[in-house]
Amino acid sequence: MTNPRPTVLVVGAGFAGFHALRGLEKKLAADAADLVVVNPTDYLLYSPLLPDATAGVVEPRHIAISLHAQLTRTRIVLGQVTAVDTATRTATVELIGDGGRPRKQTTISYDRLVLTPGAVTRQFDIPGLAEHAHGVKTITEAMYLRDHLLTQMDLADALPDTPDGRTERQERLCVVAVGAGYTGTEIVAQLQYWLTTMAPRWNRIRPEDVRWLLIDVAKTVLPELGPDLGAVAMRVLHRRGIEVRLGVSIEAAKDNQVTLTDGDVICTRTLIWGAGIAASPLIATLGLPVTKGRLDVDPQLRVPGLANVWAAGDSASVPDLTKPTRDGQRPPTPPTAQHAQRH
Repeated sequence: MTNPRPTVLVVGAGFAGFHALRGLEKKLAADAADLVVVNPTDYLLYSPLLPDATAGVVEPRHIAISLHAQLTRTRIVLGQVTAVDTATRTATVELIGDGGRPRKQTTISYDRLVLTPGAVTRQFDIPGLAEHAHGVKTITEAMYLRDHLLTQMDLADALPDTPDGRTERQERLCVVAVGAGYTGTEIVAQLQYWLTTMAPRWNRIRPEDVRWLLIDVAKTVLPELGPDLGAVAMRVLHRRGIEVRLGVSIEAAKDNQVTLTDGDVICTRTLIWGAGIAASPLIATLGLPVTKGRLDVDPQLRVPGLANVWAAGDSASVPDLTKPTRDGQRPPTPPTAQHAQRH
């Protein structure tokens, strides 16, 4: 300890970091330690409900849990940890800018460190992807996607019934989603249902005019749930009129079309990217052992070789003690909110 009142620094207030702090506030005496969390926002985002927020099933405010209201004994620093020096026990923090001014950096010293920076959307070096794809990882992205889809419907409804107008209408009424995991499958299903219920507001568009296309390189939808539930999900998607293309991905994206890896060209103005997640970029800067990009930890969530450093959540490769060993090791727990909360 650097002082009689140790500082516990938590990096990230996702499910793992938030519940770690909630537990510490309940279990520790008020004067036992200083609790500090660094997070880009002042709320915990209940990310499993992002598809519902995008489709208007729930209000955005209902999936954003205030850190100040829930963590009353924790000092909340708005920013991102860009570097950690385990030798000096300090973390470099890039603070959130104010009014467009350049961001400032500060240094926070700690006695105990909890690394829970979460995950980011996995991206690939696909031409046009960054410029034209819509993510669904934050509230801002979810609301932008909803407004974008409403705009496409409004514009398509107003187009003249000419050859050029019909071509453009087909582009605006086509939605392509990449990734048939939890995020991609649920966002397509929710949006399809949402637009179907709203179709009467437009005069010249019917629900069946909208083309929904879900693609993935995997052989099944929702592979995390196993083949039986995946088959059930496939039947539901087909019944709703959602086209599923498996074994392919996108090769390039433009403002009005995407090219698939099988050579097929889809004319669309809406590309949704939900092809998985990757550990926070912070993990790669630490110089510590990782497994598939996630920080190695032991069953007690300790980072091997470092005293008083723990990691959990999507950025940690936590052994799943409920699964049998493979080659002397247990497989890691999946990067889901449920596991992060348990960590």
